[in-house]
Amino acid sequence: YIALAVTRGVGAIGPIQEAIPDWLAIGFGFLTQLGDGWFLLLLLAVLYWNRLRLQVDLLVLVGTYVAGIGLYRYSKAVFALPRPHEPLLDPELVPWLFRLVYELTASASGYGFPSGHATSSTIVYFGLAAVLTIGTTRQRYAVAGGLAALVSFTRVALGVHFLVDVVAGVALGAAVLIVTFRGIRPLARDSVTAVFLLAVGTSALYLAESDASTEAIVVCGLALGLVGGWQLVVLARHV
Repeated sequence: YIALAVTRGVGAIGPIQEAIPDWLAIGFGFLTQLGDGWFLLLLLAVLYWNRLRLQVDLLVLVGTYVAGIGLYRYSKAVFALPRPHEPLLDPELVPWLFRLVYELTASASGYGFPSGHATSSTIVYFGLAAVLTIGTTRQRYAVAGGLAALVSFTRVALGVHFLVDVVAGVALGAAVLIVTFRGIRPLARDSVTAVFLLAVGTSALYLAESDASTEAIVVCGLALGLVGGWQLVVLARHV
């Protein structure tokens, strides 16, 4: 734990931010949303309703994503390591038309290790690369890697994460994805239920570690809602 706290300063944020012109700061504020929860859930929902043949795989990916949320939030609560809080650009220097959006997108609160954006973008984009059939496999994984790297870079550039935070987030996301797509999906009779139950388990860890915080209750409620909703679908299919 001590070594982790010390090495968080490796890969200083200052030189990265100094190399970025001010006019790009607003763009990074928007680009970082590619790894935000609202965007990823919207993306998965749109694909679910438009890719009927892939709905089961997409549900497995949704469960993996929620499991990842519970796990990275649990990890944040366990390590309790602060963020750098080194904003890329003073919000007062941002034109008033974009200031509110910049403040909302380019700032973050709570603990910083591991990066939730890096974890989530790794799970969703690499998961989609495994599920979708657009282009070649190499092209899909190249795009997924580019998007995950872009999101991770914006978190460091915006000054809300250290480099080690996003590296750990990518590693955590990859680990969760491997467990579900290489382990649970091929072996479980009902892979959707199995992955949803995994999401319940990780969210329960977060709930316990955070002393039942509001966010933990919401994540746990989402996981339980997925399990309950899917069981209703399964029952309806057998009626």
